[in-house]
Amino acid sequence: MEVIRKEVMPGIFVLELNGSLLIGVPCTRLGLAVEDLLTEKQKRIVLDLTGVPRVDSGGLGKIVNCLSRVRMAGGTMHVAGVNEQVAGLFKLTKVDRTIKTFPTARDAVNDIASSSATPQ
Repeated sequence: MEVIRKEVMPGIFVLELNGSLLIGVPCTRLGLAVEDLLTEKQKRIVLDLTGVPRVDSGGLGKIVNCLSRVRMAGGTMHVAGVNEQVAGLFKLTKVDRTIKTFPTARDAVNDIASSSATPQ
């Protein structure tokens, strides 16, 4: 899995994931990308899963872990572009009640930008 980091608006970053988010190296890559942003005091993040065909339990756990880390740092994280498999997994595990999902990364970025000038 590949993680591409993009600053789409000042202080709002999209992490575009490409490939399956599975336990092991892919989860490590995602965790490191989020930690890098937090280390740089960047706390408004969108995970774009448009290019992710499959997420396993390890990947789901890593998404929840990243959300927790971002919130603990005082930030906001949204998820965008989930397919039916991922949406079903979110619903089954009730993660859909915890994390905001959007059809596109642009929608998620706009929500973060409009919510406030400072991270929540």
